[in-house]
Amino acid sequence: MNERKNFSAWWAIIFTILTFNLVPIPFVLVISLLGDWVYQNPVIVDMNYMGEIKMHPVADNLTTILSMSAIILFLAWRMQKRNIPLTELGSLEIKTKDVLFGTLFLSLFIGLEELYMWLLGIEMPKGFIEFLLSKPIILGFISVVIIAPIAEEFIFRGFLFSQLKLTKLGPWGAISLSSLLWTVIHFQYELKILLVLFLFGLFLGYVRMAYQSLSLPIILHGINNLFAFVMAYYFF
Repeated sequence: MNERKNFSAWWAIIFTILTFNLVPIPFVLVISLLGDWVYQNPVIVDMNYMGEIKMHPVADNLTTILSMSAIILFLAWRMQKRNIPLTELGSLEIKTKDVLFGTLFLSLFIGLEELYMWLLGIEMPKGFIEFLLSKPIILGFISVVIIAPIAEEFIFRGFLFSQLKLTKLGPWGAISLSSLLWTVIHFQYELKILLVLFLFGLFLGYVRMAYQSLSLPIILHGINNLFAFVMAYYFF
């Protein structure tokens, strides 16, 4: 029987960062071969500290959808190669009662978030919203409301949390560090928004730990993104 080989804290973090940044590269190259149509409707997006960047709704959303799906498969494969049970990621069982309670607390969080942003006069970057709502809008919807919650929760509250909690960090340290790293990937936002994202990450991490569930944070993350998408669509 092969021995189980858990990831060390440092290697889990480095492995996650490398995977998140390197896996999309071949998909960018393949999609670029599809022709000029994938670069239609370019949008200038203010990426905060990186300045303004031209983004392409079709090419970039296709890259996200395909590469995030590939990352899930790749991490699952690496876990199996190390004899780490996929059940370590958390249960995928959906319990209606837990979803209802989770949605209730999520609603409270969103309400406080909206109040915080209103009091401080914070607005979401207009360029990013334009990108989100660019045609074909179905790609933006799939990318933001479906793929992002599944992939990000699998990576950060699933894989990374499952490995970090076994180290000296413990469960709470794992929640905090995985939430911090998850916040960092949203670098396109200003610091005041990143603070909210970090707190949201802590909330999702607590849900993952308390309910031993991966499906619940995925669902709550999806509801949050759906709310943001609908608000952008109707009120932008």
